[in-house]
Amino acid sequence: MDQSIVVTGAVVRVLEPKTTGENNFKSRSVHVKTEGQYPQILDIQFNQGNADLLTGLSVGQRVNITINLKGREYQKEDKPLVFNSLVGWKIEKLAS
Repeated sequence: MDQSIVVTGAVVRVLEPKTTGENNFKSRSVHVKTEGQYPQILDIQFNQGNADLLTGLSVGQRVNITINLKGREYQKEDKPLVFNSLVGWKIEKLAS
């Protein structure tokens, strides 16, 4: 899937950056409450240099976040498991 998805909503919280592994992989997440009849709270992850895009965001700020949907499969006890993640790469601050 190479298409981007735009999520519109309000910032609920911005988590602290994390660095993991020997290569110092950097990630940071933002929780966003979507708009509409059935709002959802989404955990959107920003990786490496994109993690810095979350600096300066404030709780309640309305945003458009452009994401890619990523999926991974692995085997556990001979059963396939699939994990999905929302990976952000662009943020547009909107008027309240």
